[in-house]
Amino acid sequence: MGAEKEFTWEELAKHNIAGDLYVAVRGNVYDVTKFLNRHPGGVDTLLLGAGRDVTPVFDMYHAFGTGDAIMKKYYVGKLVSNELPIFPEPSGFHKNVKSRVEGYFKDTGKDPKNRPEIWGRYFLIFASLLLSYYAQFFVPFVVERTWLQVIFAVIMGFACAQVGLNPLHDASHFSTTHNPTVWKILGATHDFFNGASYLVWMYQHMLGHHPYTNIAGADPDVSTAERDVRRIKPNQKWFWNHINQHMFVPFLYGLLAFKVRIQDVNILYFVGTNDAIRVNPISLWHTVMFWGGKIFFFWYRIYVPLQVLPLKKVLILFTIADMISSYWLALTFQANHVVEEVEWPLPDENGIIQKDWAAMQVETTQDYAHDSYIWTSITGSLNYQAVHHLFPNVSQHYYPEILSIIRDACTEYKVPYLVKDTFWQAFSSHLEHMRVLGLRPKEE
Repeated sequence: MGAEKEFTWEELAKHNIAGDLYVAVRGNVYDVTKFLNRHPGGVDTLLLGAGRDVTPVFDMYHAFGTGDAIMKKYYVGKLVSNELPIFPEPSGFHKNVKSRVEGYFKDTGKDPKNRPEIWGRYFLIFASLLLSYYAQFFVPFVVERTWLQVIFAVIMGFACAQVGLNPLHDASHFSTTHNPTVWKILGATHDFFNGASYLVWMYQHMLGHHPYTNIAGADPDVSTAERDVRRIKPNQKWFWNHINQHMFVPFLYGLLAFKVRIQDVNILYFVGTNDAIRVNPISLWHTVMFWGGKIFFFWYRIYVPLQVLPLKKVLILFTIADMISSYWLALTFQANHVVEEVEWPLPDENGIIQKDWAAMQVETTQDYAHDSYIWTSITGSLNYQAVHHLFPNVSQHYYPEILSIIRDACTEYKVPYLVKDTFWQAFSSHLEHMRVLGLRPKEE
């Protein structure tokens, strides 16, 4: 019997297409090319993970031990180097909290991916978006009154943000139904109604942010330039422009949507990475959705309104809606992770994060407003962010039900669970974090 084949991460990365598809889990490399069309989670999910170590993602979306017998058949060797940080074997906390939540759904007979209320929310979101759009440009009573157009632009911007927080976000975690086609359609609404790429979001969010939360150089959500406009990470270099950053940087969050649309093209067609997350070859479906979405977005947000309104007013209404959407999404995200109380883990010299992955998810996350149905609804349940990070594949409508299971496990295993009473307290924590990191370090 010959020596066991060894793969560097660079060698693994070459096997990233449908006809040559390898993945690594816990240091073992598998050739799953023949399994691609039989994967219960669909073709897209495997193609996204192709050519990488997907251990954290695999654990997020599978029960421990699931698929072991199947995976054995596809084993081809060992992974001997790492592109991104790796984690120790799952701890007792991780195994037990996962087992208890899975047990809850089994005992109650509830399907964690199906909750009828979600379809009512989707309907309300898209109805609000379309009706507010129509009112701005085609209802004479509104068109004759600029102040009413502005109100409807605000409503539309908020609805566009809800597309991101609900159908897009749910689709990117496969948490609504068990049907991959449904996920692709829901994800495409982000391309068409927001003009931003579902595919790029998947690389950033599902393959980057969730596995490597708050880890500099691995989590695209906390990626910063060498001399960035803001300082958000303790290990980030300080510059004079960071002084009092908490007083001006949040105003720039209104440019998020504009930035993302430009960044989409750059990531997919020029640099080929989202921070440290590599982009694999783009399928025909995603190519059509990407460019079709960009064209449709321009058509419905700029071209059609120009047929009935002057350019200046079209741009004003567009900017209002875009900034409302941007602010809502940015402020919601920042209040969860970029705050003073959370951890900012770094790998050791061997690229290992010396902390259990599940415990890290809780310790890098801040919840807020658990008692508010309104905040739960208008943030896409991201006020239960720690619950979401541990169980992203569970419908957001179940988060309040499984919260006590998770918090009990955190208490038992001494994992600190961070939660604020209100959103405003959580956002104040973000501002304080920015203020402190904007101070001139003593050694400067």
